[in-house]
Amino acid sequence: MPPTTFPWHATAWQRVSASLARDQLAHALLIHAEGGMHKLAFGRTLAHGLLCAAPLGGLPCGECRQCALLAVGNHPDYIEVQPVDSVQIRIDQIRELSERLAMRPQLAQRQAALLWPAEAMNAAAANALLKTLEEPAGDTHLLLLAERIGRLPATIRSRCQRLPLARAQGTQATAEVARLAAVDGPRAQAALAYAGGDPELALAVLAAEPWKSLLGLVQRLVDLARGQVDAPAFVAAFRGEGPQLLQRWSRLIALAVRAQAVPGGAFEDFLGLTSRLEMSTLLPLATQLERARALAGSGVREDLLIHDLAARWSAAFRTGQRGRVA
Repeated sequence: MPPTTFPWHATAWQRVSASLARDQLAHALLIHAEGGMHKLAFGRTLAHGLLCAAPLGGLPCGECRQCALLAVGNHPDYIEVQPVDSVQIRIDQIRELSERLAMRPQLAQRQAALLWPAEAMNAAAANALLKTLEEPAGDTHLLLLAERIGRLPATIRSRCQRLPLARAQGTQATAEVARLAAVDGPRAQAALAYAGGDPELALAVLAAEPWKSLLGLVQRLVDLARGQVDAPAFVAAFRGEGPQLLQRWSRLIALAVRAQAVPGGAFEDFLGLTSRLEMSTLLPLATQLERARALAGSGVREDLLIHDLAARWSAAFRTGQRGRVA
């Protein structure tokens, strides 16, 4: 595996390299993985490699004229499509993309387009893309990046070759996250466990301030479970942080549900407490958190949502535990 790639992309690069060696890389490739997984980095690297004059296993050489133009964002045969001034990719963007791909390449031997996130296309945009997918030009490659491919129409999915990105596992992935974040192995492993194996999220949370904030939440959840703080105090501590609080809390409960061993002591007290809860108590808490996340920003008062969750959390450790809360 070339040293410029992430170790968690090794299998995907092997597939791409083998397809390129047989000249069988699909003209429409659906690159997907839940969470970040550095999908965008993978997609851009692959797109640049397709335009490179001297690629190695799908990777750009970084030295040719094509790579120089790509590095400064000025290559006429490379296109990126993403939401602009909206949360959606609109039909006019897809029409412009289709017109570009219908043209001949100007400098490289082919054109490459990156569309992300693919599930952000509205219905009209997705329908407009079908013609391009059904009748691809021989010298074009369209790379779609998606987090949840189930949100894409079946007509789009069926016309693309799928390329999943696997979760980061093993000592090599942990070592790479530790190196990139400049932290020790146990902390990197703890962050990966919290992130469910998503190294992009793990690296984001390992930054100094997010890590400090996450550990602060963990401690307050422990205090809440032990009755050392009450629901109003918990709400006050996170005023104005509703969406981020709910997301982190949800990930922590998912970690507890997986009953995953986490080294380093970062989540030791939290996992020790949650291990004493029956799944019949823990899983409904996870469901309530997901419902709260869906309601956040909908006009429902976030402080009331969080107060309700905090009260449920506190009550769970009084009624649903297998042993005494220490």
